[in-house]
Amino acid sequence: MKSNDSFLKAFPITWILTIIVGVTLGFAIDASTGISFALGSVTTLMMMSMLYKSTGKIVEMTDKVQAQRQAIKNYGFRFFFYVLIIVIAVIHPNLRVEFVAIGLFVFKIVLYIVLFLEKKGGDQHV
Repeated sequence: MKSNDSFLKAFPITWILTIIVGVTLGFAIDASTGISFALGSVTTLMMMSMLYKSTGKIVEMTDKVQAQRQAIKNYGFRFFFYVLIIVIAVIHPNLRVEFVAIGLFVFKIVLYIVLFLEKKGGDQHV
């Protein structure tokens, strides 16, 4: 399976994990903890979706310099948005910044697990 397929496969898994963990944290600790985790995770899902769509457009560009500039702009926007979410979590009295930060890493963790499982499964069929 291609890594592109793995990237797409990580989206529904991350959504399911976000809902399960967010609700569990909401009941086990408190609502603000579940909401904080969900905010970080949904932010990452949104930014990874933007990355997927913008990368496809950048690859199709014929002007290399323009493509590089667009890639830098997209990266800068994603980075700015992550920082904005963290700052909002720090300022907002009901959000827990550590759980927002954990949520920001969920998609990448899921993607690495999916890639690992696919590679492990691929090696067994050789």
